[in-house]
Amino acid sequence: MKGNGKIISTEEAARLLGVSQQSVRKWCQSGKIRAKTTPGGFYKIERSELERFRQEYNMPNLDSNEFVLIIENNKERIKFISGLLEMLDFDVVTAQDLISIGIAIGNNRPSFIITGTKLPKLSIDNLLSSLSDNSETKNLPVLIIAEEGEDIEDLVSEYMNSRKITILHEPLDIHQFKREVENLS
Repeated sequence: MKGNGKIISTEEAARLLGVSQQSVRKWCQSGKIRAKTTPGGFYKIERSELERFRQEYNMPNLDSNEFVLIIENNKERIKFISGLLEMLDFDVVTAQDLISIGIAIGNNRPSFIITGTKLPKLSIDNLLSSLSDNSETKNLPVLIIAEEGEDIEDLVSEYMNSRKITILHEPLDIHQFKREVENLS
């Protein structure tokens, strides 16, 4: 993809660089990123130019996707969430118990975790407690997907001081899910 002339928007550039869209626009305005302007006033950036900028300013590699760990038992929910995350350019790994969670975290270093609340061998309280007890995972953000009407805020409130925790309820609003994922990554 690098240097192939692919044209991207400031929104896509911001996502790739891990910055706000406003920052990308300012860099385009100042000439730090060379971009073309559409008749509507939008900046369009060649992928190769974004790579040049990234290297010059020592920013993260554009082609390295972030990993997300999904801890879930419901195969349909895994498939749905994985599809959404892959559209947002995340790589997905899944786990269902503490052993597979530990292996997934050790092998992939996820940026954050998405978990359901109905796990057969693991309660959400035990999961958050186990993550908090480990120096490598104690600050790992968590997005919890609770069943419709399920009240878990009190259950997880003690963990919210030490890590970023977001709770969404079924049925999932795709736009809200996307916003929360962007906030966690």
